[in-house]
Amino acid sequence: MEDMGLNLKQNNTIPPNMTSKVSDFITAEQGTSLGPSISSNDIQLDSEHNNEDVPSQSVNEGEPKEQTYQDILGSGDLLKKIIKQGALDERPMKGEQIVINLVGRLEDNDDIFEKEDNFEITLGDCEVIQGVDLALSLMNVGEIAELKIASRFGYGEKGLSPKVLGGARLVYIVELVSVKPEILPDDLTPIERLNIGLKKKDKGNWWYARNENTMALHVYRKALQYFGGPGDIIGSDSEQKDILSERVKTLNNMAAVHMSMNSLDLALSTLDSVLAVEPNNEKAIMRKGKVLALKGQNMAAARELEKALQINPNNKTVQSILSNVKAALVKERVQERELYKKMLGQKDNNEKSAKDDKNTSTTFIISGLVAGLAVICGYCYLNNNFPFSKFSTL
Repeated sequence: MEDMGLNLKQNNTIPPNMTSKVSDFITAEQGTSLGPSISSNDIQLDSEHNNEDVPSQSVNEGEPKEQTYQDILGSGDLLKKIIKQGALDERPMKGEQIVINLVGRLEDNDDIFEKEDNFEITLGDCEVIQGVDLALSLMNVGEIAELKIASRFGYGEKGLSPKVLGGARLVYIVELVSVKPEILPDDLTPIERLNIGLKKKDKGNWWYARNENTMALHVYRKALQYFGGPGDIIGSDSEQKDILSERVKTLNNMAAVHMSMNSLDLALSTLDSVLAVEPNNEKAIMRKGKVLALKGQNMAAARELEKALQINPNNKTVQSILSNVKAALVKERVQERELYKKMLGQKDNNEKSAKDDKNTSTTFIISGLVAGLAVICGYCYLNNNFPFSKFSTL
């Protein structure tokens, strides 16, 4: 992979005046020297302080009547419980920029493994785990929620070393602080486009390293929106050169993901996009040769691999692939010759020789039997051991 940055966290900073009023609660979730850690069950809302004789408060006062989990997916894999209500009907839309606070811990022992304050992300761009991303789309601004997330919507079977083991269920406390409009690449300076594109490309690399190919492709496509398309001129010559270089790297990485998913036609198309910009890109030429070989187009594959060796004769990977491709070509030629012989009605020389030998052997045996029988009959006649004349008296 190109520039495989595998950092879990993004370095986003938000002005201090945007810090939420519930930051003390988030800090308490970490467990500080001020006292024992606070769980969501320890947070008693005003509507829960009183007994049954006290009337419940109106939802309009900003607090839920009771804390109950909502099964978002209907499978028990993603549960959401509102701890603090937010503003009504102020949910973010996919693609918008949102600022969140979150604390992630293990369900089985409450160990905190992740904490973010004033963390800015693009909703729906796979910049947080899938369970958190899905839940945020159902939250209002100012809302605080507890999420229980199964591993398939968390860190999966691979986990997150060193604290999150594979298959671990997670608990997150998430606050949706604010929502900002979607960022449009055309409204940004070249440097801003480059920085946001790099951030998304690095996140795509992170997902790819975890074998989360679908997530990786999604983020790579988002990165390409900031790196521009074919023929786009962005900024000065030096800025354009940097952006174009990152576009090529992202396309190369996308091709690698397509190959991992056995989407060979998509991989080939993506590699052609790379080579349209950089015709002598060694990595793209090598991968194109490999894809063509996987598609059974060995002659075309050999041409691409030989081209890659002209660029770097010492590339052991290319040498190995080319050796296999040439062996496959030899086998193909043998099969073609056999096919032509069958089409023209010709028989294999060995088969014809074996049949001729068999016919000769059979003729020899019959001839020997006839000659032997003639000798025996002649001997008997001459010695009167077999009086043929007796047949006439019968």
